[in-house]
Amino acid sequence: MKKFRIILAVVLMIVINAQLSKAQKVDSLMYKAYLLSSQSLWESALDQNENDWSLEKAIAYYGILNNTMVSSNEEKFDEFVDPALEYLESLEEQGIHKAEAMALRSSIYGFIMAYSPWKGMYYGPKSSSAIESALEKNSDSPIVNMISGTSLFYTPETFGGDKEAAVEAFEKAIALYEKANYQGWLYINTLASLGQAYQSIGQKDKAIETFEKALTVEPNFKWVSSQLLPQAQASK
Repeated sequence: MKKFRIILAVVLMIVINAQLSKAQKVDSLMYKAYLLSSQSLWESALDQNENDWSLEKAIAYYGILNNTMVSSNEEKFDEFVDPALEYLESLEEQGIHKAEAMALRSSIYGFIMAYSPWKGMYYGPKSSSAIESALEKNSDSPIVNMISGTSLFYTPETFGGDKEAAVEAFEKAIALYEKANYQGWLYINTLASLGQAYQSIGQKDKAIETFEKALTVEPNFKWVSSQLLPQAQASK
């Protein structure tokens, strides 16, 4: 019996290590896809998330759709938006990573409105409701706070947008990512967003400091080094 338990423990350790290794590989692939704005790498990251009900797969869908916003590739957006929403809704129904799934769904509704502003009357309330529910479910999730900040930053003030509140949400997301020792693509993306939010409320020194911090974490962050930081420095 003792020998069997030892063998079982070894097998479990091998399985767990293999799963962790695969998760790290996918996270690394998403990081590279983000830095290079590569649609093909994003799709490869999604393909490698074979397990259902994983947060990583939900994030890969979000990354793909976010990348289409950068490249203005509406055809690719249309290809992936419905499968992404269906997957997130399935996560919510299963009660797995529910807060994060609701937050990501809220963000995707925002993407839909960005491509088709005339859909705002329908998707605006749905997006607001989803992020509010996500915050109620787990206000200590970095992903939820990141997306809450994005929503507050880009939503017109007339409809509930608040750039100072966005700064607070981004700051909380950064603190939570750092507490978890996470420096993946969502972290550096949030640093870029926080810098933009600082700049929008006139805190130019903090904006520059945040952009410089992002480049300390990732020196090859071209969006920050070639665009955001120079713009912030020129505005002083």
